[in-house]
Amino acid sequence: ADWGVALDEEPGLRIPNMFAAALDGSYRGMFVQGEDIAQSDPNTAHVTAALSALDCLVVMDLFLNETAAFAHVFLPGSSFLEKDGTFTNAERRINRVRPVMREKSGMSETEAVCRLSTAMGYPMRYESTGEIMDEIARLTPTFAGVSFERLDAVGSLQWPVNADYPDGAPIMHIDGFVRGKGRFMITEYVPTPERTNRFYPLILTTGRILSQYNVGAQTRRTENSAWHPEDILEIHPHDAEERGITSGDRVSIGSRIGTTTLTAEVSTRMPQGVVHTTFHHPLSGANVITTDNSDWATNCPEYKVTAVQITRSNQPSAWQEERAEIGRSNFRVAVTAAE
Repeated sequence: ADWGVALDEEPGLRIPNMFAAALDGSYRGMFVQGEDIAQSDPNTAHVTAALSALDCLVVMDLFLNETAAFAHVFLPGSSFLEKDGTFTNAERRINRVRPVMREKSGMSETEAVCRLSTAMGYPMRYESTGEIMDEIARLTPTFAGVSFERLDAVGSLQWPVNADYPDGAPIMHIDGFVRGKGRFMITEYVPTPERTNRFYPLILTTGRILSQYNVGAQTRRTENSAWHPEDILEIHPHDAEERGITSGDRVSIGSRIGTTTLTAEVSTRMPQGVVHTTFHHPLSGANVITTDNSDWATNCPEYKVTAVQITRSNQPSAWQEERAEIGRSNFRVAVTAAE
């Protein structure tokens, strides 16, 4: 009602559904802002095939990342130093974010989105980011009493901020929980279809390391890379000995859907039968081998369970060689943009 539009009766697509629909031709355009799905999402070959199938892919980001290689249009994003707005942390604390410099692109991400919306037929304009906060407060009961003016005056507020908690709620559920002592939802356990066998006897689990953030688009460009210059494969001594692998060896890691090559590190951090790697470096291709299995309720990808086999190798995988060529092409785009 506030925006003058009707709600669709059907829920929108989640990201894995978007990829599937792109490949069958029913989903034709995507706007990706501040996320590198070509590196972060599982089954890289499936993701890049979907991105290639789109009629129009628009990417807005700080850097020409892996997803930008497939973009028809690239819009420059803003760093945290250029942004104006709020940040809400896990403590429910709403903080102001203030810019310390003008946008190098000459336009905020907010204005770029508003202009695009207006050009597509839905006029959208805010005189300031404070107006966006006012809209959030008007439409979201737990933020009803939040405004830039109040945040500037008190420093921060913890939601809910409303008639019952005009100054926020540092501690919630003091006298009891809102809906009673508990509500149990019986959920059927659905085991993963991914299984080890004699061809793929090990389980791969992927994760992060402290010095790099997610796909590393920002942290790889800093001195943090001194601590983590490449993604390595950690393998238990027993599994390594069975395969003649020692620390520093290049190894091929293959699953039912793909293969990549990494440097091995023999480690007792891993239990026998489990191997681990990170996904911070694009050329590693960690998600080339992860499957697109996902949780039935949320479609959360299954990054922690992929059946794999490890063998010694002396060359990059076919995917890595192809990715290196895409990287060289990406670099030429960056030079052209800079000129």
